[in-house]
Amino acid sequence: MPIIGINLMVWNGQVGAAELALLPQIKKMGYDSVEIPVFAPATLALAELQAALHEHELTCTVSTAMPSDCNLIDAACRDAGVDFLRRVIDIAAKLGASLICGPLAAPVGERRGRGYTEAEWDSCVLGLQAAGQLAADRGITLALEPLNRFETFIVNTVADGVRLMNAVDNPAVGLLLDTFHMHIEEKSTAAAIRHAGQHLKHFHASENDRGTVGTGQVAWPSVFGALRDIDYSGQIVVESFGHAIPELAGAACVWRSLAASPAALANGSIQYLHKHLA
Repeated sequence: MPIIGINLMVWNGQVGAAELALLPQIKKMGYDSVEIPVFAPATLALAELQAALHEHELTCTVSTAMPSDCNLIDAACRDAGVDFLRRVIDIAAKLGASLICGPLAAPVGERRGRGYTEAEWDSCVLGLQAAGQLAADRGITLALEPLNRFETFIVNTVADGVRLMNAVDNPAVGLLLDTFHMHIEEKSTAAAIRHAGQHLKHFHASENDRGTVGTGQVAWPSVFGALRDIDYSGQIVVESFGHAIPELAGAACVWRSLAASPAALANGSIQYLHKHLA
């Protein structure tokens, strides 16, 4: 049974007292890990979070996304993008997290009315190489997430992601695959997972409508079979988020509740995963 985690964005995009109070409930549901959203590294209550994770015997990973004023794809912004990732890497190291994931190349929702240029691609490679070395020095892996075409114009498919990883050529940089995005962009989610192979470092279980895992159109048996085929040994993390997070809701076009409650989504998802991964 792989380690199963849940992203706290199911509840909120910030981590404060209310989110820390959820940790015992999350542990009781059967989760062994939580994914901590870190969008503003300087505002995170680090000591309180460290203590709460330890108290409730939860490990963690970190998710992040580029802020609007920096990226890795424009040469003029690349240094700022790498510096942002450096700050997130520092937070992850202090939390004991060995992995940082998310759309690490450009802000979510940024589109330019065209596909990416060769210069943008080359800049992304250089940025990931630089950030990857910073991560490797702290014993941390970066897992870049391909997003669907409505949320970004660079790295939409697993094939793009694999080509990018081959260019970056750093074992500390790999891919996060998310079934929501693959359900939109791939001909076969299972085939895409197999194509990712050794580059797959992290996995998000997310329904096609971002609702409770197992209640939608994602072909979960073939997904689990593909993960077994490539001997995937990383975490499987339930990810969803609702319209209560305005920054994400606007970028990802989430305007309605996706389950009866965040707790119902979390509980239903882990029950399904435990049943089918046992």
